[in-house]
Amino acid sequence: MFRRMGSEAIGSLFWIGVGLFFAIEGINLNVGILKNPGPGFLPVMMATLLVLFSLFILIKGLMKPKVAFPKIFWKKQLLAVVSVFFYIFLLEFIDFLLSTFILMFILFAILIKERNRWPKILLYSAAVALAAWLVFYVVIRTPFPFPRFISIWS
Repeated sequence: MFRRMGSEAIGSLFWIGVGLFFAIEGINLNVGILKNPGPGFLPVMMATLLVLFSLFILIKGLMKPKVAFPKIFWKKQLLAVVSVFFYIFLLEFIDFLLSTFILMFILFAILIKERNRWPKILLYSAAVALAAWLVFYVVIRTPFPFPRFISIWS
């Protein structure tokens, strides 16, 4: 079966699995409702988007002509997954905005491979982190936990 699937389809199956894991864990944290989101709201929403985008890529990959199984480079995918787990750890110790910026910086550094990429990576990371903060903190008014790092110094 895997010999008929391209790298897009196999990679999307991996990301569907990751998304389902985070969705289940987010549900265990209590999702809440839109007006009063719980701690699992953000992970479930992000995991749902990941699964939906991965399903789209899976369908696209399955519609391509069958080719021999290519070599898959797992280092970038593993770094992306590890950075998401690192992000969860960072959320407890530093602020949402800074930890989201760090995650986006890592992910954009994996994604963008062109000359003079660092200004673009910094700009995109800052824009995504700021947009996420505006949506979740300002618009939806999601309560974020107080960072432990700040409480240590106060």
